[in-house]
Amino acid sequence: MGWIQSSGDRLRTTLRTQFITGLVIVLPVALSGYIFTRIFLFLDSLLDPLVLLVVGRPIPGLGVAVLIAVIFFTGMVATNVIGRRLLRLLEGLLNHIPIFTKLYTAIKTILDAFSPSGGKGFRKVVLAEYPRSGAYTMGFLTQWVTLEGDPVRYGSIFFPSNNLYIGVQAFVPESMVLETQIPVEEGIRMILSGGLGMPERLPVAKAPDEIFHDH
Repeated sequence: MGWIQSSGDRLRTTLRTQFITGLVIVLPVALSGYIFTRIFLFLDSLLDPLVLLVVGRPIPGLGVAVLIAVIFFTGMVATNVIGRRLLRLLEGLLNHIPIFTKLYTAIKTILDAFSPSGGKGFRKVVLAEYPRSGAYTMGFLTQWVTLEGDPVRYGSIFFPSNNLYIGVQAFVPESMVLETQIPVEEGIRMILSGGLGMPERLPVAKAPDEIFHDH
């Protein structure tokens, strides 16, 4: 009877392992597919009134196609001198709408951080001794600043949580900041994965002993 019980335990363990392994594989695919579908349907519905007006009936996917075309056209306009002037004029008009301007400014500031052409986005992926000496936290350098009356240069660094849009902004002395050679997009992926995508060796701009000196 003992071998029957032992075989049953092994079978249950095998089945549980196989189920968990399958769940780990299937669940991300299913959730990604569901989220993608919901986003697609939402974007497709944004231009439904225009599609109905022009075509006379809803056509699945046409709204998304038109929206993508509008985005590309806006990008083309925004990358030339006249287009930038028109966009600044439009933003100036939008800033006169009290409630709208706060929401617009907040969203635009967040998106600018990830824009490849934005001048106020995340500049570099850095490691900083934060929140205490000897503990290095990965963050995004936005700019270098100096405080009035203080000769020390500080890095304005955003330390995001794993949902990226929420985190802590801190001014860290330059001597406690180590610039890496990790692309910003790769740094974002590492943070969103909770560090699971972290390589064993991080490429840095300078050796740690050149940056983290006694301070």
